[in-house]
Parts: sequence; C-alpha cells; structure tokens
Amino acid sequence: MQLTPEEKLAYEFANHWRDENYRPNLNNIDWLRFANILTHNRMAVLATQIFERANITVPENAQKIIDEQVEKYQRAASKFNESLVSYLQSSESRGIKNIVLKGLWLCEKIYNHPAMRPGGDIDIVVPHDQVDASMAVLKEQGIGEYWPNLLKDEYFTRHHLHQQRSSPDLSVWFEIHWAFDHPYTLLTVDYESIFNRATSEQLLDAPIQEMAIPDLLLSLAIHLVKHAVYLPSLVDRDDLQRIILADGMLMYYLDVTEVIKKNKDVDWELTIQLARDWGAVDILSSVLQTCKKHFGASIPDEVISALPISTIWAVTKKLMARAAEQELATYENRPASRFWQLLLASNGAFILRPIRLLETASYFFPPADFLQRKYGQSNIVCRVGHLIIALRETLRFGWDTIYFGMERYFRLKRLGKSASLFNKLDTNL
Repeated sequence: MQLTPEEKLAYEFANHWRDENYRPNLNNIDWLRFANILTHNRMAVLATQIFERANITVPENAQKIIDEQVEKYQRAASKFNESLVSYLQSSESRGIKNIVLKGLWLCEKIYNHPAMRPGGDIDIVVPHDQVDASMAVLKEQGIGEYWPNLLKDEYFTRHHLHQQRSSPDLSVWFEIHWAFDHPYTLLTVDYESIFNRATSEQLLDAPIQEMAIPDLLLSLAIHLVKHAVYLPSLVDRDDLQRIILADGMLMYYLDVTEVIKKNKDVDWELTIQLARDWGAVDILSSVLQTCKKHFGASIPDEVISALPISTIWAVTKKLMARAAEQELATYENRPASRFWQLLLASNGAFILRPIRLLETASYFFPPADFLQRKYGQSNIVCRVGHLIIALRETLRFGWDTIYFGMERYFRLKRLGKSASLFNKLDTNL
C-alpha cells in the first residue's frame, strides 16, 4: 500500500518531531491536504514546532487551518489547567486520590508542551468510593450538570465508567472515572492495585497520584482500542497506516510511543502479567505491534511474542474491515454507506457503542480465562451463574436506557430543546 506524500510526511513529523536537525522534504506537497491530515489527527501544535524550527513558510490557506487548531488547543490548555489545579488543590484536603489521565498529564509529563494535545475534557480516575466526594469538590468550583442532554447520574453509575460535569458555558469538562471501560467487557482491571502502585507526584504544581508505567501503558492502550475497536482484527493490514490517519488516531499511538521513549526501563515483565490478569492481551499486543512497526517504538521482540493476539472470529474480522472501509471512504472522499455512517456516528450517542456489540456479546458466553480471572473458577456452575448475572444486567440496562432516555426526552422538550440522541456539543474553547 503506497502512502501519499502528505501521509508519509505526517508519519515523518510524528517520528522526528523531537529531532532538532530534522528538515522535511516539502516538494510536491498538497498543502491543503496536508493541513487537513494534521488537524484531523490533532497534530497542529506538533507540526507548528517543526515549521518554526526549520523556518518553513506554510501557504496562507493551509496555515489558517493549522492556526485554528493551535489557537483552540492553547485556549483549552489555559482553561483546563486553571480548572484542574483548582480541583486538585481542593480535593487534596479531602484525601481524594486523583490520577490524571491522558491529555493534560501527557502534555506536561511526556510532551513538555501545555497545548500539545489537551483533549476535549479533563479525565481523572479516583477510587470508586471517592467519586461522590470528587463530584462535590467540582460542584463547589461551579462545575456541574449544565448540559441538559446528559442522562441522570444513576444511569452512568450502573452502566458506564465515569460521570461528566462542565462549566456553565460548557467550555471546561471533567470526567470523573472509576474505570477504564464499561462493565460489560471481558476486562478485569484491578483498580485498587493501580492506586497501590501509584506514587505521589506533582502536576502543574498540584498534587496527584501518578500511575506506574505498566499501568499507564495499559490504560492508554485500552482507551485507544475503545475508540479504534477494529485494531486487534486489522493489525496486520497493509493499509493500517492509512486507516489510522482516516480515523484521526495518529496522536493516540504517538502517546504510547513517547511514553516508551521517555521510560527506557519499562518493567515489561509486570506489563505482560498485568495484560494477562486484566484480559487485555489482545488490546496491548495490537497497540504495541503498531507502535513498534509504524512509530519506531523500542519494544523487545520477546514482549510481542509473549502477547499473542487470540483468534478473531471471521464475522468480527469482516465487520471490523467494513468499519475501516467506511472511515477510508470518508477520508478519501469516496461514496460511503449511509447505514455505516449512522452506525459509526452513533458511537458518541450510546454507552455501548454499536460497533462493539459483537465484543459485548462474548460477555454472555466468555472464555474460561475470563471466568477464572473474575470468579476464580470456570466450571459449568460458574458458567451458568455468570450467564444469569449477564442476563440480569442486560435487562436492567435495557430498562434503564428506556427509563432515563424518556426522562431526558421530556426534560429537553420542556426546555424547548432538541431531544435527538445526536445533539452536538458546542463549546467556547
């Protein structure tokens, strides 16, 4: 599969952005195409550093596209940093253990640039029994339930992985996590042990708990594959690099690569063991393979060998390939399926993303490994018991979806607002 010059350059930028001597070859570059690839993949700030260092003049129309994202990220970083510091300082006196995930932590600790990739919200994971205390701190800061489209907290508590709160103008969002993924998966993450391995550190001169590197790598991989659900099925595809660009995911892989580059003494033995204990072998292996092959991450071959991806169902492979084709069609301005467009667009509207339903189906009839990890046994009694639990959870999930969905519908109608599941969130970042 031949990448276009613009696509090749995007990967060059990702792989060489720290190199002071890197000077890109810009011959025959379609600048508008390149600017759109960069911004679609959250690379505007990274690219701007290269342009400035190499004294490159970008055509005005492309520069405008890049500048808009840079300015947006700078505004977000400024607002987010101020709000995060205030929250962390207030929550310390309550004894709340805060682990800051992804965006702001990566900006400060890995990229050393506050606006490199601040994300769309502030993600924090706390022990499950401290979620209410965390939400109370946010409420005191004026961060609350200001977006009327949200379902009630009870729904998220029972079926999701975080609660959401925002500033009145919706420009600052917090997500208070107690998990990395929804409960209907084959993951068995030991969150208590994550906090036990965490160390007390500072972020923006405010106190945090910092995950051990194995936990960090797994959390990043789980989050990545939660969005790029097709990856374990398509990791060997010749056009994976283009799929990554089409899906706007390049910076997610760069996050993992940069963490590995900055921490040359990764405890790979513990990382492998945690992947097995958490049921995240396929997830971690597919991410590490991609980072090693396409981003030059220094990952020992024996680590990849120790994390073999399990056999993927043929129907799963076919559907994941179809999902990737939809992303490619949109990216390449080719006719796309309206059905698949709706299916993928609905990922942002539902807790259980429709494209993940096959994965969720395996929760009802899980492999023995999952039962052993979750219950300590995998006999027929355990299998039947888990099936009963899964069915009961599904009935509760279905009822709650109807109940809280109707509550949301009538609430929005009373406010004179659209009750569509696909309402877009407009912010003032």
